[in-house]
Amino acid sequence: MQKNEIGKKPLSADAQEWIEKMHRTMTIKEYGAGSVKSYVNEMTLLFKHCNHLPVSSIRQETIEDYLLYIKEVHKVGRAKCRSVAQACSFFLSG
Repeated sequence: MQKNEIGKKPLSADAQEWIEKMHRTMTIKEYGAGSVKSYVNEMTLLFKHCNHLPVSSIRQETIEDYLLYIKEVHKVGRAKCRSVAQACSFFLSG
């Protein structure tokens, strides 16, 4: 995804804590460095997009809305959506 308004939004302290927790958990579970970087980047963008919500309130519907947004507005393809979905799946399962 190109640099856009999502990247310019602030990341809340709450979101930063979730990102750090996710990074720590993935490292402990021995995920590859590329996966860790990808998941952290995808979740950072999602959290910035949803910066008006507490992270704990993000649900599947919020994620689906985000996926529709990046598909329609930023014209991302299937691979990007799968990357976002995988990161979100990890987030929701943890």
